[in-house]
Amino acid sequence: MPCRIFRFVPGSYLWHYQREMKTNQNMRRFLGQLKTDGSALSPELSSVLDAGFVEEKGCVLLASKARGSTSAPATEDETGYECFINHLHVEDLGEALEFARLLHKALADAFTGSFVVIVAYDGREATVRFHRLRADQTWLSENLEGYLDEGIAVLDSN
Repeated sequence: MPCRIFRFVPGSYLWHYQREMKTNQNMRRFLGQLKTDGSALSPELSSVLDAGFVEEKGCVLLASKARGSTSAPATEDETGYECFINHLHVEDLGEALEFARLLHKALADAFTGSFVVIVAYDGREATVRFHRLRADQTWLSENLEGYLDEGIAVLDSN
């Protein structure tokens, strides 16, 4: 089954706002089991957003993660480098989804161009990462159903 667009309905217990995102079947299963709206961010995640972003060699990085980061390996493209630096682990899926929504909005407000925010969840922990959308560079397979061991949600400007 190809990935589908999952629309969150305002007022539902899944998410308190309407947002379209692409999901795989695993993520739709996790979303169906979600019991909280994830509307409150931890102080740690709030501080990541409050710190903002930096631009380095054509890459947009979370300022809090860019400090002390190493340069990209010669074999890694800009998208891979952004995904490597710009990733956070979040225990609660609802909180990870809320962080992803706020991150996507902050990127749209601060920069021109499109960004992709990815939430991966294995049933225990979520990873949120992002990259600028670039021609001929991808981080994620277009076939989200190919990710058999985790739920995948993608917020992008497309």
